[in-house]
Amino acid sequence: MLNDKWALVVEDDAHSLVAISSMLRDLGIHFKRNTTGANVTQQMRSMNPPPDFVLLNIDFPNGDAFVINKLIQDDPEVGGIPVIAIGSTDSIRLRQQMQHSGFVSYLPKPLPRRHFGKIIQRILSGEHIWEAAC
Repeated sequence: MLNDKWALVVEDDAHSLVAISSMLRDLGIHFKRNTTGANVTQQMRSMNPPPDFVLLNIDFPNGDAFVINKLIQDDPEVGGIPVIAIGSTDSIRLRQQMQHSGFVSYLPKPLPRRHFGKIIQRILSGEHIWEAAC
């Protein structure tokens, strides 16, 4: 069910990128990578087909992930694409900030390999997931 889906992975950590790439491949999800966080909306617009979802590292320096997410949301071509925050930092305050900033979910690293496909399916069905990975 996910093998026709496309993702954009915005991740600056090489080890995390390898792990995420492996999980996406195992699920049959096609993906492009962005390791700097630069020009994300332009990259999304140039993807053919456009991504079905974005995995965005929340741990970019200086809160850049929130800026990137805002640029995505404000872009008329890609603004409706769900953005899933991923990261190694977790707190109730941070989750609340992400929810109010328009992310659809937060998945703490290491990502839940066993449930990852189910979580992605739920998000692509329109759910916003904020509870612990299930």
